[in-house]
Amino acid sequence: MKIEVNGFSFNFPEAIDAFIFDEQDSTKSNYHGLSHAMKAVDCIVELPTRFLFIEVKDFLAPDDYMLDIEPAPAGKKGKNKFLHRLIENLKYKYRDSWLYRWAEEKVHKPIFYLCLLTLENAQITFLQKQLQRQLPVGCASARWHREIVLECLVVNLDRWQHNFPQWPVRRL
Repeated sequence: MKIEVNGFSFNFPEAIDAFIFDEQDSTKSNYHGLSHAMKAVDCIVELPTRFLFIEVKDFLAPDDYMLDIEPAPAGKKGKNKFLHRLIENLKYKYRDSWLYRWAEEKVHKPIFYLCLLTLENAQITFLQKQLQRQLPVGCASARWHREIVLECLVVNLDRWQHNFPQWPVRRL
């Protein structure tokens, strides 16, 4: 199943469903209607054994797909502020999307959160570590019967291609 998201085309051959979750068109069936109060991941893919919540941010795109994150100001301090704002944004996109799906009673499979960002490897590694600290990855308590997020990965295009050859992606 193919899906286009923010300037990228993904192919999930074994997908049961794949759709734009952060739908802005109120006439579409996946429109959730709460963008004024909550954030949402870009798309959701249902596979036989799991869901993929996917967020895509193309910082190199000529079109602005990132209205919710301002570009990094010059200098190290500006770059750090940018990365911390980005972490917060990614965290809330996952949490709010999980709440939407929970309210729809559609969190009956493990969820993998994948963030495809057009950033350098060092920034990707930093974001990966920080985002995993911000989200309850895996079962965080003996009292929980289910994970809120089983896995969280932050990748750039090269890392996506390396880690997920079964799900090809290309820039449009």
